[in-house]
Amino acid sequence: MAKNIAKSKTSATATVLDQKKARFVSKDTRDNEFKQNLKEPLIKPEKPLVLADAKKEKKKSKDKKTTKRENNSYLHRFWRAISSKVKPAIIKKTRVFKNKPESFVFSHKHFRKNPLKSILEEILRIVIGLRFIGNIRNSKEGMLKLKIFSTLAFMIFMIFALHRIPSTYQKAYAVLLNGSIVGYVKDKTEAQKLFSNLKKEISSKHGTDEFVFQNKPQLKEIPPGQYKSTSLDSLKNTIIEKGVVLVKRYALFVNSKAYMVFENPQIPQKVLLKLKSVYYKNEAASARFLEKVEIKPVYVKTSVSVATEDQALTKIMFGKDEVIEYTIKEGDTLWDLARKYDISVDDIFASNPGLTEKIMPGQKIKLSKMTPLINVVLEKEVEFEDILPKQVKVIKSENYYTTQTIVKQEGKDGRAKIKAKIVYMNGLEYDRKILSQQILQRPVDRVVVVGTKKPPRYFATGRFSYPVWGLLTSRFGYRGREFHEGIDLAVPWGSNVYAADGGVVEFAGWSGGYGKLIIINHQNGYKTYYGHLSRFLVSPGQKVAKGQLIAKSGSTGRSTGPHLHFEVRKNGVPQNPLVYLR
Repeated sequence: MAKNIAKSKTSATATVLDQKKARFVSKDTRDNEFKQNLKEPLIKPEKPLVLADAKKEKKKSKDKKTTKRENNSYLHRFWRAISSKVKPAIIKKTRVFKNKPESFVFSHKHFRKNPLKSILEEILRIVIGLRFIGNIRNSKEGMLKLKIFSTLAFMIFMIFALHRIPSTYQKAYAVLLNGSIVGYVKDKTEAQKLFSNLKKEISSKHGTDEFVFQNKPQLKEIPPGQYKSTSLDSLKNTIIEKGVVLVKRYALFVNSKAYMVFENPQIPQKVLLKLKSVYYKNEAASARFLEKVEIKPVYVKTSVSVATEDQALTKIMFGKDEVIEYTIKEGDTLWDLARKYDISVDDIFASNPGLTEKIMPGQKIKLSKMTPLINVVLEKEVEFEDILPKQVKVIKSENYYTTQTIVKQEGKDGRAKIKAKIVYMNGLEYDRKILSQQILQRPVDRVVVVGTKKPPRYFATGRFSYPVWGLLTSRFGYRGREFHEGIDLAVPWGSNVYAADGGVVEFAGWSGGYGKLIIINHQNGYKTYYGHLSRFLVSPGQKVAKGQLIAKSGSTGRSTGPHLHFEVRKNGVPQNPLVYLR
């Protein structure tokens, strides 16, 4: 043993080489037993140089294989692909490395491989998937556990940190109208506050929280760096002005066309019920509209005016025509007003429900051509007793003059029980259809005998002609406090005066204010008066023909100048001569 210790380094190296060769010798039981019987030297030999060099070469070869395997891994290929695009960008953007070769740039100390880079690469491998742990299986078990634990702890911390960061610092939004930015909000909370303020102001101003924008505001997510502080009040006013607020209203549609806008649906419903009751009162529930009438919600601009109940009712009843309110004057009749305003009497009745023919001075009525927007129709089946008018039977006879008519049999109207369907439109009867008729009493014919013999000239014709041709200076009716019972025709003194119709002279003489007066009885209930005459050409009891010269005009009695005062009386009652003169 002492000899072995004293051996030189060369001999020791040879011994080691012999031992290494022994490793490749076939193993059997005897060799194992032999090796078990070997004893370790008492003194441990120094580390042989040849062995150290061999180990160094082996380690170098192993590191080279590991590096090659790592370089062929998925992560390394991914890293190289990213680097090939990132490196030129770094060189281009960095002034220090401008116009320098890539080999020089990435040999710089900032780009050399360092421990931190290795750790980050290993963490990335673990994050991507544990299947890449095989690339670090040569590490010690404790180091591997430390890396896994550190990575998981880092991930948990990042998730917790991201969760705790307020959304204010993560996102911002631009407010757009028609694709153009009008302001900014820093988060959705601020956006909700903006829209809440919008709703409150519009609801307060226009009395409704049901509205839309013609140009709807939109939110567009932007990076926090692009956010610019914007006043919410200013942004709110901009949206109201440029977005164009449309509020919810209710329109009255007639035959699918909108005519009026109302604030709520109850107003047009009341108007339609009132329209029916104006025409039919207690029977309004049974009435219907001729046109298709609908009430629908619509969105309109805030500037659109809404109709009131009275405005809507007038529009529906009279349409587009102007309505004239007329005050009845003395002497007015509905027929005179109809001719004056070029409307029909039926239009007057339709415009004034409940109006009758008996109108009084001071009474106010509406005059308009009826072009209603909505027509109200009522159909009723009624039973009533009606008169069956008697028929007139005419018999001609030569025993009587043509001016004579003799009633031989008066006749009598009949009666019938009738069932009919009546259609009313806007309160007036529009159509009637007889469903059934039961005669209760038959009518008796009226028999009239008409003469065919030509009458003498002095017989009355029943029609009056002008007694003189002159200027009408005074009409029939009141003249101040005095009632004028005839008309005055101004003519020169001594003008011819003719009989207005055939008859018998009843009076020819002086009569108070009339002066010289002639009265002709036409023997058919009518009498004519001729006053202020200057000379008589007929005498009482004389028969005169129509157009016969009877006197000369003058200015006798209460008169201011030469003229003829002419009257027509029926059964003693003064009539308006202008109605009879032809």
